[in-house]
Amino acid sequence: MENERKRFRFEILLERYFTNFHRILLTNLIFAVPSAIIFAAFYFLNTSLFQGSVSIPVVLLAIIPLFPFFAGVVMVCRNIARGDEDVHVFSNFVFAVKTNFLSFLLHGVVVYLIALFSFFSISLYVSMLSQSWIFYALLFFCIIIVLFLTYTVFYIPLMNITYDLPLRYVYKNSFLMSFGEFKNNFFATLALAVVLGICFTITAFARSETVLVIMLSVMWAVFVPATCTFMIVFFIYDGMIKIIRDKDDLSKELSKSIDKSLAERQKVNNSTDREEDFSDIDIDSLKDTDDYIFHNGRMVKQSTLLRMLKEKEQGESKDEK
Repeated sequence: MENERKRFRFEILLERYFTNFHRILLTNLIFAVPSAIIFAAFYFLNTSLFQGSVSIPVVLLAIIPLFPFFAGVVMVCRNIARGDEDVHVFSNFVFAVKTNFLSFLLHGVVVYLIALFSFFSISLYVSMLSQSWIFYALLFFCIIIVLFLTYTVFYIPLMNITYDLPLRYVYKNSFLMSFGEFKNNFFATLALAVVLGICFTITAFARSETVLVIMLSVMWAVFVPATCTFMIVFFIYDGMIKIIRDKDDLSKELSKSIDKSLAERQKVNNSTDREEDFSDIDIDSLKDTDDYIFHNGRMVKQSTLLRMLKEKEQGESKDEK
């Protein structure tokens, strides 16, 4: 019997999207509730402060309080994108918001700063293009920087939802994957461009500002956030999982090797009644973590050193008795 044809990636993308379209629609509608409240609050704040004129820094501030609710969108879209069956939208959404509220609030601040930097830096260089050719080069490098910052933002919420990592590792790994996973990031960008292109085409038929606002509001409520998130997550999730898994496997192998070497060394020390020398480390700074530090010419986990110190103290107390 002939083997089944290997499906293209875009076929799997379309299958998972349209099979779960009702879930994506529901996710959008749930996210639309806090979106409407927060956007309205910042619209009136902008109006009261600047008498009708638009202040980009004030308008973009809505990102910060809205971002914790985006955690729910990311979790639902991640579960759909990786092929989970029978995804429970509401329970997944609420759970993600409750367990990631504070971390996503911080992510909102970071995304807000990136958005401000991107808008003002690109606007500045565009306005100065007529003055000198050098501003074309500066604009090009600015766009490249903004692109990689955008790719970093692709990974931050997904990694926070998927792994229980300290925030510094979330940002570090996200930044490294912004260029380390360029192929997947590029495909995610293409998918995102298609979605936004469809939105732009639809709004091109608007005949008045009021109709345009209504069309944008409807698309945001039923289509844009979860669809864009699904497209991004679908293309970057597998690569992220593979890299983290490989790093985790390497870390486990290194840990086993070090622990085995340490155990053998400990046996030798016990047989010759020699004590472990801890003079090369600051004992007060040790923490019960799996972070490695140099000790007697080798890498040792801080938690292992703490355990050795406790065993040494227990042995000394027994000797005194």
